[in-house]
Amino acid sequence: MEHQYSHVLTLALPAALEEEVLDHLQACPEWVTGFSIAPAEGFGNGMSLPSTLEQVRGRARRRLITILMAQANIEPLLASLHAEFRSPEMAYWITPLIKFGRFA
Repeated sequence: MEHQYSHVLTLALPAALEEEVLDHLQACPEWVTGFSIAPAEGFGNGMSLPSTLEQVRGRARRRLITILMAQANIEPLLASLHAEFRSPEMAYWITPLIKFGRFA
């Protein structure tokens, strides 16, 4: 199967939003064909620390979602995420993808 991935969209979000965001991504098969998710910890301006543990540690529990995408699908997906999730604690970045392949 030929893939036309040209970019990587990374979403950084509070752990509490994980299931809602994953449901949203799975409801958009025309733009998202799959993704990876990893636990992370965040530190910085604009980040709240809701739990006592996070306040003591000074870091917030986060999730990073990595999506390989065709460039044409990025803006429609971002618009749908923006409409659904109005959180200053959700961030994203886009990087070019040099190469993608499988070991099969």
